[in-house]
Order: sequence, then structure tokens, then C-alpha cells
Amino acid sequence: MLLEVCFTIRNSWFLRNITSNYFTSLIRYLALFCLLATAVLIGCRKDDEFTKDPSATLRFSTDTVMFDTVFTQVGQQRPLSITKQFWVINPNNKGVKVTIFLAGNIYGLYKLNIDGEATDRIQEKEIRANDSIAVFVQVYLNSVNQNTPFIVTDQIVFETNGNKQDIDLVAYAQDAIYLNNQVLSCAAGNLHWTADKPYVIYDSVLVPKGCILTIDAGARIHSHVQSSILIAGTLVVNGTSQRPVVFEGDRLDPDYRNRAGQWAGIRLLAGSVNNAISYATIKNGVIGLQVDSASANENPNLLLRNSTITNMLAAGLLGYSSEITAINNVISDCGQFTFYGALGGNYRLYYNTFSSSGIFFNRQNPQFLLDNSPLKNEAGAIIASFPLSFTLYNNIIYGSEEEEIIINQNAEGAAITADIRTNLIRTKLPVLNTGGNLLNIDPQFVNVQEQNLRLQPTSPAKTKATPITITTDFTDAPRGALPTIGAYE
Repeated sequence: MLLEVCFTIRNSWFLRNITSNYFTSLIRYLALFCLLATAVLIGCRKDDEFTKDPSATLRFSTDTVMFDTVFTQVGQQRPLSITKQFWVINPNNKGVKVTIFLAGNIYGLYKLNIDGEATDRIQEKEIRANDSIAVFVQVYLNSVNQNTPFIVTDQIVFETNGNKQDIDLVAYAQDAIYLNNQVLSCAAGNLHWTADKPYVIYDSVLVPKGCILTIDAGARIHSHVQSSILIAGTLVVNGTSQRPVVFEGDRLDPDYRNRAGQWAGIRLLAGSVNNAISYATIKNGVIGLQVDSASANENPNLLLRNSTITNMLAAGLLGYSSEITAINNVISDCGQFTFYGALGGNYRLYYNTFSSSGIFFNRQNPQFLLDNSPLKNEAGAIIASFPLSFTLYNNIIYGSEEEEIIINQNAEGAAITADIRTNLIRTKLPVLNTGGNLLNIDPQFVNVQEQNLRLQPTSPAKTKATPITITTDFTDAPRGALPTIGAYE
């Protein structure tokens, strides 16, 4: 009723047109009175009444906040966990005043932000009736100098009118060895990375010329955003089928497990020799493996066996005028190319599966490219030209595009030599309809969406490969007398 009176006074034609000082002052006082009265009425709404009922409880969007593998802190290195969020909901018809605090947190491992306030404890936080607030959580873990992972727990307690509720905090922690923007020293001999602790790389690391980095089976190498592993010397990766060496980003929570572009990749620089990678998993980067130049000796720049390269933002395996031998590898789901041999080179590829489904990237180009184009300067003059030689035996090159392979024969480039036999390829190129190749036939992968590129028993690739001296497949299973095309027997 009071609001109606005030509204009438304010909008009366008579009062709005009185010119005397008396009535002008009266209008001002009445307007001020109405504003104050309105504020009082609004301030006394029912949902601003706070209950003291001990049975009043809160609801939460989760009962546990879990951090999956957080690297511990060493010295000045301070790895950040992701920030987790949950909601605290007041389902009552009256407001509540809640005291929120961490139950333990003796060492300040967990950090909270409660409704925009960075604090580990807040007294009588007001939550209106049928309203909610957000709580954000981070964790900073100290090194305990042990190789095995460990668990750090705590609780966030919510006390409402003497009634206590809690949210569990759980972090799986792991000590790590940190490398930060450095040239690795071989002064004490060649480098050796074991599987005892993960390696975490910030910025980039360089293995210098003349130095050999050997990585044991089961080792895990995690690289921060834009970090590269640069090899001027030699990289030897000795994974096994049961204990591959894993190269990936340093964000290990579920949201990042299959997110491309988290780190730059592994780059074999000009002059790097005798690189051999067996049973590695390289994922979630920009370019998985990049080989920068022609071989500096009689061996390939890179021998790649029984490895997986997947979910790369740009390319899986990239060679510039280089010499690469690849056997029994699965290279899949890259933003542009699974394989790119540029500026000529010598590529020998046996029993590999190259697949790009189009599910994970909006790719419109063929995924597999071989190119003899010469290197030119900015004026368009040829600086160097390298022959292109490639051998493709028993590979699957298949994906979502109608054309999945390009063999670019540039008239200004050097000669091309090719040996192509018994591959399963999605292509429109009639020149490939020879040598026992199977064209435009679905290989029948088990589950492309789940990146399971094993073959179904009815796959047309079964028993169609050319027998060569490679006697086992990607999983070390024996290849039969009539072997199967692709990485899996």
C-alpha cells in the first residue's frame, strides 16, 4: 500500500506542476520518504531472513573434489594444479549463515576461493534462500622425495547452525624431475632417463651434438605449453609393448587427456644422427616428430618402430629432405597430416596404419603427403632440390576424405622413385591401382571414435600383405605366412 501511495504522489499531474516553494519542498520530502520506505521494504524480504534451525542443511554439486596426478613442488618450481569448482546450494526457504573452512591444511597445500574471496576460512557466509555460491580449489604439493605416487587428502567443512557437512579433497601426487629451458650436459657421459620419476619440461631442452639421450621403458616425459624436445645429438627410446615411453603434456586431468596442442613436440635438428624410437606413445602436441634434414651418415635420421603418434594439432610425422624408416606404427587423428614428407627425402614405410577420421578435427586436406618441391628463397629462386624416394609396403592410409594421399611431382623438383605394394588406400589416383593395392575399401577398424584401430575379423586387409622380413606386428604378435596390411595382424 505504501508503495502505491508513493507512486501516486510521484506521478500526480497536480503535484508535478505546483511551483510554490512550499509544495516543492513537500514533494522532495515525500520522495525521500518513499525511497527510504521502499529500501526498508526490500531489505525485509522473506528470503533475507536467516534460519537458525539446526536441521537446515546444504546441498553440493559434488561430494569429492579430485585432482588426478599433480606434480609436486621442488625449489622454486611451482607447478600449478588445475582449478576445480563446485557449487554450494541452499535449498531452504530462508537464508543461512555458514562457516566454511579447511579441516586440516596444516601445510597450506589446498587453496580456496569462496564466492570470489581467496581464503581458507570464512565466518558466517550468507547464502540467500534457494541460492548458491561457487567454491574454487587448487592444490600445491611439496616434494616428498619418493618415486611412487602418493595421495594427499583434506576436507572442506561447512558448519550451518551447528550442523557440519563436508566435501572431500583428494589429490594423487607425483614427485618429478624438472628441466627448465636448458642445454642438457653430457660432461659426465651420455644422458640416461629412467622410469623412476616423471620428467617435466618447462620451455624446452636441447640434447647437444655428440650426446646420446637414452630413455628406459616405462618413462614418462611431460612438456609444458609450447615446450619442445630438441635433439642435435641422438635420441634412443627403448620402450616395450607392455611399458611404452610416453611423451605428452603436463596437464593430466580428464579434460586434457585428449586435447591437442598442449606442447610443441620432438624435433630432430639438422646433423642429428642414429635416432631410434621403439614403443613410444607421443600425443597431444603440435607436431609429434619432426626431422629437419637429410641424414648425416649412412643410417636413417630416424628409425621409428611400434609407436603411436596421435592427436597432434598439425602433423604426426614430418620430414624435410630426411631419411625415415617407420615400421608397425599407428599415426592417427592429426589436425592436418599424419605423414608429410616435404622437400624430397627417402622414406621407407612398412606395416603402418595412418588414419584420420575427421571426428576430432575439421580436416579438409589429404592426410598423407609426399612432395619433391625444391627449396626456394623469398624471390622464388631455387636454393636446393632433393630427390624423393619412397617405399610403401603393407600400409593402411584411410580416413574421412575422398582423397587421403597426395604425391606431388613438382616439375622444378628432383626425380621421384617409388615402390608401392599391397597398401589399403582411400584415393582417386588411378596410378595407385596396381601392385596389389586395395583402393577405397573400408578397412573395418574396431572403433574409430574410440581410436581403436585394430581390425575386425572380416577386414579386407586380412591376409593381403606382401610377406617381408618383419615377423611381428604392433603388439609383438607374430605375423602369419599371409600377413595382414596395417600395424595390427
